[in-house]
Amino acid sequence: MLCFIKELSIQNNNMLILDFIDQWLKLARYNIASIDILKEFSLKHIIAYYVLIEEQVANSIIHNIDDKFKIQLVQQMKDSINKAVSYNSQNQQLIPARALVLALKRFIYRFLLVNSNIENQNLNTYILDFTLDLWTDDIKQELIKKLFPTCLLVSHAYNAYTFIVNEIEGEENNESFASAYSLTARKNLIKKFKKFTS
Repeated sequence: MLCFIKELSIQNNNMLILDFIDQWLKLARYNIASIDILKEFSLKHIIAYYVLIEEQVANSIIHNIDDKFKIQLVQQMKDSINKAVSYNSQNQQLIPARALVLALKRFIYRFLLVNSNIENQNLNTYILDFTLDLWTDDIKQELIKKLFPTCLLVSHAYNAYTFIVNEIEGEENNESFASAYSLTARKNLIKKFKKFTS
């Protein structure tokens, strides 16, 4: 149903949900006008709402996948990921880490919770299939095709996901430490300057 709505919303994305439902339920006995929450939403909001719900649900259940999809990464795999990924948004020539985390999370949620016979397949078979809608629209497909590590199997998807999440958190901690250190250094310079000028 959501796929159908998504296709319809491309041309009619400003149609109110109430109008859309009315078209489908003309003969129904339910009075949908009494559902106040639907009055302000249009079809374009349903897809965004679905994506938001999917991400929140995925956050809570992707850790429950079968252990055969949680094979540890060897150092060479971690190095391959680090060569392909930018953990800060400064390098436009690398895959943004947050975008890759989202793509991996979507893959794990959509495929590994239901299909248990793909652990030995190459992960890039799925990650590079842009028809699966794992990536956000702003990601350059050529960049993903060029840089995504070929050494990862589907069985590494979960640990690749957790590895990148940990790297992002480490980068954020380093940035906040550097920022705090810089602020302290500035305050000390100001104190020294005030003593010097007094």
